[in-house]
Amino acid sequence: MASISFMAFLFLMTIFTGVGKVNNLFHLSITAMMIFLFVQRKKLSLSEPYPWKSIGVIALFLIYYSITNLWTSVPENIISTLKHTGYLLFFVCMFDYCIKRYGLLKVYGCIFSGCFIVLVLTFMLVDKNTLLTNRLENGFFAAPKNVIDLGGYFALGILSALIIARESGRHWIYIPASLLFIGLILTQSRGPLLALIVSLAILLAKYKHVHLKHVLYIMISIATILLFFYFTDYGSDFYARIVSSYAQSFIRFGIWNHAISDAMIHPYFGWGFDKQLIFVNSIGQHVITTHSIYISAFLKGGVVGVLFMASLILVGLYHAYRKYHQGMGLEASIYLFSLMFFVTQGMFVIGGPGETWVLFWLPLAIVLSSRKA
Repeated sequence: MASISFMAFLFLMTIFTGVGKVNNLFHLSITAMMIFLFVQRKKLSLSEPYPWKSIGVIALFLIYYSITNLWTSVPENIISTLKHTGYLLFFVCMFDYCIKRYGLLKVYGCIFSGCFIVLVLTFMLVDKNTLLTNRLENGFFAAPKNVIDLGGYFALGILSALIIARESGRHWIYIPASLLFIGLILTQSRGPLLALIVSLAILLAKYKHVHLKHVLYIMISIATILLFFYFTDYGSDFYARIVSSYAQSFIRFGIWNHAISDAMIHPYFGWGFDKQLIFVNSIGQHVITTHSIYISAFLKGGVVGVLFMASLILVGLYHAYRKYHQGMGLEASIYLFSLMFFVTQGMFVIGGPGETWVLFWLPLAIVLSSRKA
């Protein structure tokens, strides 16, 4: 029951982001697992390898930022944050349990299917008259409100599709993956696109033998993408968006500079968990987030918080490195994608099930999972 409800939660969380009824499946999974552990407590064996020291590092990161609530204006929020700490630790550990129980194909099939359904529903419900101009905004009601996060979902779906192709040999999945790539392009989100390209570039060193069948499916995927650009004349619009990013980058630098200046007022332990910016950028927009998770860690938790986050990231990179050399380079790419994605995303990663669970904690759970190739 625990693993079934967790798999259902993993699938539906991607589609219905932040919907409370979906979260009930997660609570059911926790309850069922607690009952299972209580009933089987005398038969349990801890000989199964799992990086418990790494879980300890994650726990320290979560607990520290929960404690920072104590020096904010609402210290009682520590109860909620500690509750989410327990949820996130269970999420990471339960993912590994499901990998061992159901195998890679079923677990990554859930992730890919969820991301692809979001793409289909978005295309169905978005205003077709503004499909090529409004960055896939106002589409599927339960999709991430921020199109950058939506682009992150599509990129994660692409990487999951590649793992499915690797494990099953079903290379036809490149075709729906190419549709996810078109969706990523239509979000006009440069961050997820760049993070995806760079994270996949590390795999080039692994390819020594390429079969004709692989080349055929890759060419079909590329042709699908090129036909989209040809018939929609979208290429010029997207190129203009890329060019404009040079000017817009200075706006983000201004936000980061202001956030760091605020953080330096309380440099050691930070302002606390609920700190937000009060800032008007150079084009008159009111900004409350740092637009970078790493600067947000400094603002909220100070130097101590940055050290805890650095420890968590190093643990993830260590396991990603091991995955890469165990023939599981795509899993390592997913984690690298996550780290790069959050360079320009300022939402903090401790909270209820939502975008950060999919884009930050899920990639971490993937590289921590103990299944070897």
